[in-house]
Amino acid sequence: MSVEQNKAIVTRNYEELVNQEKKSVIDDIYAADVVIHDPFMGTVSGRDAFKQLLGTFDTAFPGHRVQVHHILAEGDLVSVVHTHIAQHTGQFMHLAPTGRDIAVNGIEVFRLVDGKIAEFWRHDDDMGLLMQLGAIPAPAEA
Repeated sequence: MSVEQNKAIVTRNYEELVNQEKKSVIDDIYAADVVIHDPFMGTVSGRDAFKQLLGTFDTAFPGHRVQVHHILAEGDLVSVVHTHIAQHTGQFMHLAPTGRDIAVNGIEVFRLVDGKIAEFWRHDDDMGLLMQLGAIPAPAEA
């Protein structure tokens, strides 16, 4: 696959799967044995593991959206600089819904093989998310 084809597949992840909530896209663009590297889940594999990760955020932040700022690609790797926008209206990591609006910046990296996402690294600002939800205190201003 070309770099442009890989970027198009990753773009579908954000435009169709997240922003349009087309869950069927998972089976189209993720390899059956995809490896997921996530700070909350650790390293897990399989589409069901990805569905579980997405479900965690769908439950806590229904209707969340993502704004893609930059897509960079080289070889079989595609990196995406983005911001997740949501409202916390469901349970998240033992936190009751707060109703707070959140914006979480991140960088996610995808490795593609034969037109499918074979590996995924999620590097979102989870500390910032937890601060926005009031789960941990924000740093004191000097």
